[in-house]
Amino acid sequence: MENFLVSNPPYRIRRITWAWLVALYLAGAVLWGYFFSWGRFSLNFHDWAHITGPRLAFLKDALVQGLPPLHVPDPYPLGANTDRFLAIPDQILSPQVILLLILPIGVFVVGNVLLLYSLGYGGLLWLRRKFSLSPVAFTIIFLLFNFNGHILAHFAVGHATWGGYFLFPWFAILVFRLVEGERGWTWIAKMALLLFAIFLQGSFHQFVWALIFLALLAVAKRGYFLTAGGGALFAVLLSLVRILPAASLVGKFSYEFWSGYPTLVDLWQSLVTIYPPGAKTPLLLMPARLGYWEVSLYVGLAGAVFLLYFGVWRWLRARADHSGYQSLALPVLGLVVMSMGQIFRIIRLAQVPLLDGESVTTRMISLPFVFILIFAVIHFQGWLDQPHRSAALVYLIISAVIIISLNDLGQNYRIWRVAAAAPTFKKIIFDPRAWTVTNHPDPAYLGLALAGAALSLVSLGVLLFFIWRSRRRAV
Repeated sequence: MENFLVSNPPYRIRRITWAWLVALYLAGAVLWGYFFSWGRFSLNFHDWAHITGPRLAFLKDALVQGLPPLHVPDPYPLGANTDRFLAIPDQILSPQVILLLILPIGVFVVGNVLLLYSLGYGGLLWLRRKFSLSPVAFTIIFLLFNFNGHILAHFAVGHATWGGYFLFPWFAILVFRLVEGERGWTWIAKMALLLFAIFLQGSFHQFVWALIFLALLAVAKRGYFLTAGGGALFAVLLSLVRILPAASLVGKFSYEFWSGYPTLVDLWQSLVTIYPPGAKTPLLLMPARLGYWEVSLYVGLAGAVFLLYFGVWRWLRARADHSGYQSLALPVLGLVVMSMGQIFRIIRLAQVPLLDGESVTTRMISLPFVFILIFAVIHFQGWLDQPHRSAALVYLIISAVIIISLNDLGQNYRIWRVAAAAPTFKKIIFDPRAWTVTNHPDPAYLGLALAGAALSLVSLGVLLFFIWRSRRRAV
């Protein structure tokens, strides 16, 4: 048992470790496939029927007909009084949408999730290598990252655009490199391209949270300002192809602000309570009743204590090798604060572009959650590597807690699995044949789309030029 807890196990154990890592990846892929019934799940409820199904059916029709996806026949699934498809920023427009040509919508959704899950797993492996995580520590981050209540609940109700969440480990990796001293145009380019990739997954909200994180990071320490600010700036410039079409709706609609977690007690409850999928919260302090899918962050009692002790307490009081990560307190805890109550409403009063799209700030907790989870496994591994007077008892307790946590996560997974969640919602008939391309002359909208594409290409060219010049000077 000891060999699976320490950072540097004997060489003979390494093959077993890699076999375990492969088995974990395959198990996760199977669990995600099963979560979506391998694509054979119902699209006749909640946002699958209202938003995601119609949008993907429209994209599929555009691909089949070989037409640009400009105008929808009914503005309802766009959530605004417009038929301009590209004017809505949270659309899946990443290269893999080409698969809609040959795949049914449900199968495409599960395939897309598996692709992004694989990329996320690669990020977790990078973190494992960097911080010398043992198989046990890596298993914990794997389980809590992939199967917490936040990502399960949002996928369950039809938020297929939440796939950008799986790229958060790569965002954390770049942030760690910045904290450790990496600077320059190469870092800026990597960050900008990563955030652009997140945006293309339809993960507009995740893109905005990352920008807020970088903005807070830029002011957290003088040495971060130019690099973090440059990454945020070029992320926006590269994304103008998606941002400018949305500018056509300025002044025509705005998202009503709902709420964040009313109190810290409610945030704690979201970590330790399994919520029913189809119900809404009875929280009195919320101005509107949110569905439980907007508040769940379930990791179980053991997981919550683990995050609080190792991920917050030991991180903020660290005096060891990774004490430099304390400089991330402002962006990490800042986003936690913004996810609370009506606090973000004050920020929205400034009418900063992009930020006014955040209406349910409980969602923002997912990015700081990932960082706190990473801090937790780092400091947990440091604790494991220390000598323990009663090692056998420690190993027994760890094994028991992991088994109990697996049961807890499994129960939440079972309840929020799409096939189990669907009957708890009102049935809504979704007909994919109704969502066909109905393009019509719209020069202002088309001009914004083309201008955005041109400016994104120019921004990419400028970025590449600065990288080339910086490397040439370094020679």
